[in-house]
Amino acid sequence: MPNDLAAATAAGTWNAGVAALERALAGPALAVLEEFGVIAAHGADAASFLHAQLTNDVANLAPDAVQLNGYCNAKGRLLAVFTNWRDADAIYLQLPREILPAVRKRLSLFVLRAKVTLADASDEWTALGLIGRGAARLLQEAIGLPRPVDASVAVGEARIVRLRPSPRIDERFLLLVPAPELTEWLARLQAAQRVDGSAWWWSQIDAGIPDVFAATQERFVPQMINLEVLGGVNFRKGCYPGQEVVARSQYLGKLRRRMGIAHIEGSAAAGADVYADGEAQPVGAVVMAATAPGGGMDLLFECPVERVGASVLRAGGPDGAVLDVRPLPYELFDPTA
Repeated sequence: MPNDLAAATAAGTWNAGVAALERALAGPALAVLEEFGVIAAHGADAASFLHAQLTNDVANLAPDAVQLNGYCNAKGRLLAVFTNWRDADAIYLQLPREILPAVRKRLSLFVLRAKVTLADASDEWTALGLIGRGAARLLQEAIGLPRPVDASVAVGEARIVRLRPSPRIDERFLLLVPAPELTEWLARLQAAQRVDGSAWWWSQIDAGIPDVFAATQERFVPQMINLEVLGGVNFRKGCYPGQEVVARSQYLGKLRRRMGIAHIEGSAAAGADVYADGEAQPVGAVVMAATAPGGGMDLLFECPVERVGASVLRAGGPDGAVLDVRPLPYELFDPTA
């Protein structure tokens, strides 16, 4: 791994070396995302069990599809955000490794008589992030596809997902690779420059794509971090923990908080409070933060929608770094309209 990179100081917060970000911007650049873990749900009732626990439609998850999903507590607050897919043996839930044991334990409490087992399959899978100019062509040539990946595709047991572009990184991919095939995939993609995972996570922030870490568990209803806009919530699938709160927020017009993107000339950490000038109590929270190209940090934050543009917002304290709020790279809309 390149030695000009700094490791994340805490989950949800990344400090990247400038050279790593420059390589990612130039692309193609490849990162091994070791901070991810995987829960495998085995058994005849795996799909129905997860369908009743998560925010998205697991029951109709196609074999070659990769899905964004959420897991809430009874108050509708997110305990985890998943990337999930399936094969003939199991349904897989990828999430930050630091929260995996607690999330798996909590899910297991609700198995009851269902024919499903939940196993830690983190050693069986590796996530790779491929980003930057030329990534699509490199990937297409590496796996011999007749056309570029434009959504998700299965290559044997591996899954490849074309992610939303960010304003500064047009080509972004997530590869979910069985551990025995990792060496083969790294060889296929050897033309890409190796970078630390922090560069890939910065691109997630630049694209406005959130995740949930220990510092931010149980702080956000899915809509507070735009999960429904990003395709992570299905409002027609029926009940799951917290569903009543999520639905009420959507249908009764009570959604008053949203996630935005900003730059600061300073530092911040996931879970840090966001303050409005002149107020002693926080009005929001940092969702994720990472070193930005050119210095400072880019971050995702959540706060009341009326505060954005009407108040000077600061990260970490009443005298913290000022948030230079920037437009989201996608439109907010009502998927139930």
